[in-house]
Amino acid sequence: MTGVDGADRHAGIGSRAFAFVLDSVVLFAFALLFATVSFLNIYLGTHSGRDNPSDQTITVSVAILMASVPAWLFLNLVLSLKRGQSVGQYVAGLQVVKDNGASPGLLRTLLYWLALHPLLFHPLLAFFWVLLAYVALSLSENTALVIGSLAVGLICFLAPPIAFFTALRDRGRRALHDRIAGVTVVRLE
Repeated sequence: MTGVDGADRHAGIGSRAFAFVLDSVVLFAFALLFATVSFLNIYLGTHSGRDNPSDQTITVSVAILMASVPAWLFLNLVLSLKRGQSVGQYVAGLQVVKDNGASPGLLRTLLYWLALHPLLFHPLLAFFWVLLAYVALSLSENTALVIGSLAVGLICFLAPPIAFFTALRDRGRRALHDRIAGVTVVRLE
């Protein structure tokens, strides 16, 4: 993508990595909020830690933890649709646009986030998927849920390097999730 003056506006690897680190800090705070509510549920469900937690209390706490993933997706979808930026991209002065420079719509933005986006498939979120696999194995022995959760957990570790290396190899510095969604991350002028 070329700006009006002919200068290349594609976001570089450094600015994208900086935005990713900032977004990771926001994600950590976001996940910590859900973890706090989850552990508060266990604390209150065990009469201030005097009793053992019931299966229902544990299930509700895991559900609260797992709710952080769709809530994180929803938050980023709203930010992306409204501003074309995540929090880190805003601070770094970056924006997501379609290849023709227009704002992406809902479906393209959803595809952008679901196509192995390293913030949705983040190593921090792998903990939640592995926890779900453990609970599924210990409470229900649901093999499909265990395997699926472990697979998504593994993808959470692979998505950031995949995004990094595909962006390095692309002339426009577009990561795999950018190419799948047909978007480009550009510097704001």
